[in-house]
Amino acid sequence: MENVLVVAFEKRNVLGFSMDFAEDVTKSNWSLEATWIEGQPFFDNDEFDGLTDADTYNVVISADRPTFVNFLNANRTIFFNTQWFVQYTDGFRGGFTANGPWNVLGTATVSTGYFQDRLQPALTAVYDVQSSSGALLPQVTYRFSSNFSATVGLAAF
Repeated sequence: MENVLVVAFEKRNVLGFSMDFAEDVTKSNWSLEATWIEGQPFFDNDEFDGLTDADTYNVVISADRPTFVNFLNANRTIFFNTQWFVQYTDGFRGGFTANGPWNVLGTATVSTGYFQDRLQPALTAVYDVQSSSGALLPQVTYRFSSNFSATVGLAAF
């Protein structure tokens, strides 16, 4: 008897668009992305086979701004970035093991560079709106050369 293993990957159609633009009044850069994914499989405890296909609609809004803050770093800008991820699951049901039908996740990052960008501290905050939970992710990177660097970080939830 011959053992046969089949690995199959479902084709997934994604329709989306994105755009980036600079806004002169606030001196910031903005990005907008939107996607529609048709028939995405979700684990569903109410179904015999454990799966249900549902459409998801996703929007990502990002804004960033490099800003001089002289008392923190007179030689380099401090980079501020925020991203918001919004997802709607069409046909969401109570048996789904995923959160829904709306999911909103936000991030905010602050980073800069010292000593000709050899020392690069950064702090990222993450917030999940539905679960009211979040994380702080501080890190420090030191570049020894253009090909070698070391990063130390912490994940506090």
